[in-house]
Amino acid sequence: ETYLNVMGYEDMKKKVHLVFASLFTDRAISYRHDRGFEHQKVQLCATCQKMVRSETGSAGVMFSLDTESGFRDVVFVTSAYGLGETVVGGTVNPDEWYVFKPTLAAGKEAILCRTMGSKMIKMVYKNGGGTGTVDTSEAERTNWSISDKNVTDLSVMAVKIEKHYGRPMDIEWALDGDDGKIYIVQARPETVASQKKVGFIEDY
Repeated sequence: ETYLNVMGYEDMKKKVHLVFASLFTDRAISYRHDRGFEHQKVQLCATCQKMVRSETGSAGVMFSLDTESGFRDVVFVTSAYGLGETVVGGTVNPDEWYVFKPTLAAGKEAILCRTMGSKMIKMVYKNGGGTGTVDTSEAERTNWSISDKNVTDLSVMAVKIEKHYGRPMDIEWALDGDDGKIYIVQARPETVASQKKVGFIEDY
């Protein structure tokens, strides 16, 4: 589980307990059962991080391969206004870009295509802690949530992260609206598209 805009020690302690408890949700238990993991031997660490002020900026998820085909020579970047939980949870239709890695490595313009999402809502801080969603403005819906330079910078980071771990990665990022910097907030192995057999057609 992830809890955002946690304020104060008591609230943080409560959320850490809830994170530990998430080891035993239906989904977590089913995942371990299907993969043969022993329930009593799994471990979990609750990480507490300073919030990136993406509620006044943008956030999203990027993958160091194409999530549809498994093609590994592109970076797939998604972005929407506000906190990234709307993109991660699939509750918003984000902006999308595909960036070609070989052209990126050559230092040239590498964005292959872009699709503007509807971005109907965004997640923001609530007074006193926690988060909530609000409607985006007409201007936000009809403009890109990040610049082409942001997309290029993110793609460079994705390639570096993939090289470091030696495998395709699923990466969450946030653009702080106050300081204008991009932060990587989470990176984990991509375990679906990377397992596909590229170049094969499956009949059902």
